[in-house]
Amino acid sequence: MFNRNQISIAVAAVVSVQGAIAQDDHKREVEALRGDDFAIEEVFVTARKREESLQSVPVSIDVHTAAKLEEKGIASLEGIARYTPGLDFETGLIPSDTRISLRGLSTTRGRSNVALMVDGVDVSSESMTSAGSGIGPNLDLLDLERVEVVKGPQSATYGRSAFSGAVNYVSKRPGNTAETKLSIDGNDQGFAKAQASASVPIIQDVLAGSVSLAKTEFGGYYENPNTGGELGNIDSEGAAFSLNWTPNDSFSVFSRTEYSESTYSPRALVQRQSLVNTSASPDPYQLGSVSSYAENRPIPGSGATAADCATTQAYAYAFNATLPPFVPPYPECAPIIVGNLGDASEGDIDLSPNPLTGRDFAGTEARSLSSTLELAWKADAFEFVSLTGIHNNDSRTQTDFDRTNFTLASLGPNSGMFVPPGGMPGEVSQFGVNANSDTNFDTDQLSQEFRLSGTADKLDWLVSALYWTEDMDTLMNQQWWLRDGSSKAYWDAVFNRFIFGDISGSPFAAVDIRTSPVPLPIPMGRDTDHTSLAFSLNYNVTDTLRITGEGRYLEEDISYYSYPISAQNNGLLGLPLSRDIEKQTYSRTDTAFVPRVSVDWQAMESTMFYASIAEGYKPGGTNTTGDGGDITQEAYDPEELLVYEVGVKSNLLDNRLQLNAATYLYDYTKQQINAFVRDPINGSLKPSITNAGKSELFGTELSAVYRPSENWTFYAGYVLSDTEMKDFTIADVGDPTTLDKLLTGTVDGDYTGKQFINSPEDSAMLSIRYDGNFASGAGYFTELIGSYESKRYLDLGNNAYLPEYWLVDFQGGVSFDKLDVIFYVNNLLDDDKVKNGVRNVNFGFMPMGRFTPQTMDLMLPDPRTAGLRLSYNF
Repeated sequence: MFNRNQISIAVAAVVSVQGAIAQDDHKREVEALRGDDFAIEEVFVTARKREESLQSVPVSIDVHTAAKLEEKGIASLEGIARYTPGLDFETGLIPSDTRISLRGLSTTRGRSNVALMVDGVDVSSESMTSAGSGIGPNLDLLDLERVEVVKGPQSATYGRSAFSGAVNYVSKRPGNTAETKLSIDGNDQGFAKAQASASVPIIQDVLAGSVSLAKTEFGGYYENPNTGGELGNIDSEGAAFSLNWTPNDSFSVFSRTEYSESTYSPRALVQRQSLVNTSASPDPYQLGSVSSYAENRPIPGSGATAADCATTQAYAYAFNATLPPFVPPYPECAPIIVGNLGDASEGDIDLSPNPLTGRDFAGTEARSLSSTLELAWKADAFEFVSLTGIHNNDSRTQTDFDRTNFTLASLGPNSGMFVPPGGMPGEVSQFGVNANSDTNFDTDQLSQEFRLSGTADKLDWLVSALYWTEDMDTLMNQQWWLRDGSSKAYWDAVFNRFIFGDISGSPFAAVDIRTSPVPLPIPMGRDTDHTSLAFSLNYNVTDTLRITGEGRYLEEDISYYSYPISAQNNGLLGLPLSRDIEKQTYSRTDTAFVPRVSVDWQAMESTMFYASIAEGYKPGGTNTTGDGGDITQEAYDPEELLVYEVGVKSNLLDNRLQLNAATYLYDYTKQQINAFVRDPINGSLKPSITNAGKSELFGTELSAVYRPSENWTFYAGYVLSDTEMKDFTIADVGDPTTLDKLLTGTVDGDYTGKQFINSPEDSAMLSIRYDGNFASGAGYFTELIGSYESKRYLDLGNNAYLPEYWLVDFQGGVSFDKLDVIFYVNNLLDDDKVKNGVRNVNFGFMPMGRFTPQTMDLMLPDPRTAGLRLSYNF
């Protein structure tokens, strides 16, 4: 919950004017506010595919205007989330591992819960090799009119991806006024960005065009201590071109095409391990020791106690079968990460270099091409729109998959001869691997929507047909090899004995552990075809009462292909591939009808109340994130969401005070959740997916914009997200792993009662802004911006967490006739708490070659930065 001292600091500092404050294309319209009423301006949105006043839409929506995006240098979805309470954006290990959540409804696996729309076209995707949802659009190339964050299930409106909401990017269309702009942005950490755009009328009132160019270079905030290489490096460039043809009042054509190329070095990542390979005491079993970030806990059902585990080495119970009869067995104890993980620094980074180059792994290279074509025809009684979109993304990611660089220990030369029965070759050593993830993605999307809308007396109606298809081809080339310090001869014999029996020295002993990277490409792919029909009916019962009914019938066909090749078994262990490796396929078809019904009542001219019931639907699929290429065994079911919401929107004090509020209950069933299962061949854990039985989210949103005078504007926003898993027990869907038992403290792996991961219970924004004019006529502003999030759990059992934090930003600017100058300080208080982390397993140290201890991968935060933005309008 909130810390009172932090609140007092933030109230004194406060946050950005966030919701619906309209601004001029390139500067705040201070002059327009100098009237007698200095009211908050009306903002129009197209969130429901028709133009409506923001305050009259019975949906919770946040709007970011073009001027706000420019003032704050927002160039990514991460920036949008920073200034939107309740919207969270996290990036995992690679740029395509993006995770977006609204109102605390976090995504742990499966398709994103939040749709990304560009000019009405869904560009959302889903990675095949991580839990993320793909690389988002390049905002530097979007000459944006606004960004709309639409909250609550929007499957009826947008179709396939808007399970819990949507982020809708609306680009500016070229018109009859010639505009040319040059903008540059740089900060004290070496970040540099240049943008140029021009919009010109080619034929007055008929044809206009625009072009945008963007270039970004940044060396990152951190270096890898092991290589000296830059982490978080960005090098991006691209171009966009738009045409707007309006030959008459009834017909128009708008087209837009963009192309970009980007490279990203590996991220600044710190790994926290439950078990480290070093030990302060003698370690005859080579089991290492529990880290300072973990606890050694009794495995539920084993009979061990906390007191037992305080004096027992983790995983020592694995040797019970080898103990003499007179020696008591070891209690069954294992480590899990617990507590606050918010403290990490550059010195904790331990990423390994690429053994082939001696430098950091290459990171990510991405190329993207997108094009949109909108044809609109207006008649007296209706409007017809055809909206076509194509999107291609081609990327390659090379990164340190194990994320560590330590050397393992051994008991010395020839120590294997003392291992019963009969001895083993080599030396008894710890086991672990290095791993490189080298993955290529090639994604092609096509979207076609036909939309017909009109008005008949008291009825506004809309019908649409949508076809959306995606073809994703992935080449996963994970290379696993033995870590330094580990004895190949010893572990070859161990795994031969474990897999094939005691056949050491036999020609049938097939294990041949790799000691250097060996390519093992595994092709896989996914084809998605979505077809849906939708309608929307707004019926005005009276001048103040309106009923809206929406619905969409959807059918989604998903087909997968892969090859049963294992990066661990066929790669690391060198087990021979079958001579006839047959292509595996898996297909499924999911159908659903998703309705939404709302009632809104304009109780007074200044106040509207609304209530709604909506469903969200996310199709099922099969797990493709494992290392084995086997896509036939781990299918998961669709998710379903039922949301009840009531809200109020009001403009008070002659439109100088805007108060909005909403309360909602999410009934969430079959949530797609990450899990781990044991590999039947080598015994290690591998990622999988399952469905939770039932979860629930109760939330409240509050926002206020107050303009007491022509100069001052205040904003306050708060989101409560009280999440709870109501029914999720691993034993109901499979066999609980040791990790499930440890995380839950139960034999059955019962997660019931736990909070969603990466979901803050409280998030808030506050702001204060002053606008004025100098005697010369130049305008100026100052603004203090702050955002708060309470702690977020990193594991399903709610054992480890990231702490609460405040981020405070400052901006001040001067607007001349053609020149805008903005000075900014981001993270003014230099908060260094970790704000982003993901659960993983430790491939670098696997005791006895069979246990895979838990890890947390933490992304280091951005430090305080000061910079300058310049924009010149020709």
